[in-house]
Amino acid sequence: MSDHPSPGSRQIAWAGWLFTAGLLLAGVGGAFAPWVYRGPVALQLTAPGLAEFVKFLPEVRSTQVQVTRLYFLLPLFTAMLALPLVAANQALRLPGWWRWLLRLAVVPLALAALSPVWTPGVLTSAEFRLQTGLALVAVGLAALAPLLGRLPLKMLAAGLLAAGLAAIILPWQQLWLVQPGLTTAYHETIAPGWGWWLAAAGLLLAGLGGGWAAFIAPQQTDD
Repeated sequence: MSDHPSPGSRQIAWAGWLFTAGLLLAGVGGAFAPWVYRGPVALQLTAPGLAEFVKFLPEVRSTQVQVTRLYFLLPLFTAMLALPLVAANQALRLPGWWRWLLRLAVVPLALAALSPVWTPGVLTSAEFRLQTGLALVAVGLAALAPLLGRLPLKMLAAGLLAAGLAAIILPWQQLWLVQPGLTTAYHETIAPGWGWWLAAAGLLLAGLGGGWAAFIAPQQTDD
């Protein structure tokens, strides 16, 4: 029997890297990169910053424009919840150091998802309770991920594909709902910044890697 890995095994390994790297990029784009990009750093807004900023727009405050602010955080939520599960999945055969790095990356992503004011009253208020709960769940998954390493890869890949599509489409829709208000506030036309594009590209790469690992590479292994 040859010691060389089969073509299917090599494909799963490459797909695993694509899967996890895509999620990491989506997390960075959804948490730290600007969704509203202007030269001065003070005028740049990340997705969490944008979710806070839009509630002060006159048309949003008057309910003339109905905005679901948490939709801006969907790429971040998707990345921070999926990363520990995908990183620990045994079928992907990822190296140990990369698994640990991905699990540790969940912590800053979860912190970015919290309210900008870290007081118990604010974090547990009705406005921020969901964000706080999801951040705690993400950190818990990162800690317990090795116990979930045998989750079916096909289930993870299919779930991430559905979540990823929603996390691309819904924030885009919200961006264009508030685009006129942002243009008025900034006195110039505002288009989605490179942070949104990075998040969307990361989710697409993760979906591609997950589909490759779960549905294509195993057939090569069987052959």
